[in-house]
Amino acid sequence: MYLPVLLSFKNKKVAIFGCGEVGKRRAKKLLMAGAEVDIYSKDFDEEILNLSKEKKINLKYIDINKVSDDDLKNIIKNYDFIVTAVNEEINDRIKKIALKLNKFINSSTEEINFIIPACVVKDDVIFSIYTKGKSPLVAKEIRKIVENYLDNYDLDLIFKFRAFLKDNIKDHKKRKEILNKLFSNERFREELLELIKKWENDYTKGRL
Repeated sequence: MYLPVLLSFKNKKVAIFGCGEVGKRRAKKLLMAGAEVDIYSKDFDEEILNLSKEKKINLKYIDINKVSDDDLKNIIKNYDFIVTAVNEEINDRIKKIALKLNKFINSSTEEINFIIPACVVKDDVIFSIYTKGKSPLVAKEIRKIVENYLDNYDLDLIFKFRAFLKDNIKDHKKRKEILNKLFSNERFREELLELIKKWENDYTKGRL
């Protein structure tokens, strides 16, 4: 059983084995999260070569088929997280070594301990979806639904309004009732926005 968590990858060292489409997707996500990424592969395409010039990423030319288990162990022990995206045989081999070293490992094989799910990031909202690999299409469709839902709301307004309510209304049930109106009543949101704009205009012109 997995427990969903959010991790900071800042200054965390990640080794990615394989640089096909899966490996590149993983690398881009982890780079965005602030990880220090090394990619091990026998070749790299132009896209990843250009990315290595601009981002915090190192390319390690290696034919993993010719690397012994001891050498793989010496590589893996230097990293916090391991991602393997080569083929089933090599993925399983790297996974077993990583688990023995008590590392976080992401792979297409079973019995891994590190999942990178599909996710939606909008403003301060992070929503992730994981189907245990059974249906990437379902995960994609759920992501679209969440993105469309979040696009219909001014999240920054809602966050600020909630903070305002916490400072001024001590009854949490009353706060919840008002926030429910904000989510469900379009007219309420429009009138609140007009009020905020009026206040900002008066403040700018020194009327407050």
